[in-house]
Amino acid sequence: MSSAAITGVAGLAGMTRPQAAEGTAAPSPAKLHSVAQQFEALLIGEMLRSIRDAAKDSSADGDDDGDAGGDSAMDMAQTQFAQAIAMQGGLGLSHLIETGLAKDSANQNVKTAEPAPTGAKS
Repeated sequence: MSSAAITGVAGLAGMTRPQAAEGTAAPSPAKLHSVAQQFEALLIGEMLRSIRDAAKDSSADGDDDGDAGGDSAMDMAQTQFAQAIAMQGGLGLSHLIETGLAKDSANQNVKTAEPAPTGAKS
């Protein structure tokens, strides 16, 4: 996976669905794998963020004066942790996503390979 971190839902803007342009080969299995892992890392990161936010909300001491530096460091650590989990197989979602994208890509190639219908029959 690239060294660029995906942070929050805004990270989706940088992700593109791998598609083959008309007349070109399908996306490589490595590209499909990478995109699926990035998406799974994003989902895991959001789950971790929700857990952390819920823990902050339910803290008994009422101390909610967290510093911005600590929050920023925790966000970076959380993102790296989510990426590490996804790279090690994560929740198994990346495999499902990768399989689905590969099937969709194969279907697109079949559709573009079919000859265009000719005019009237003789």
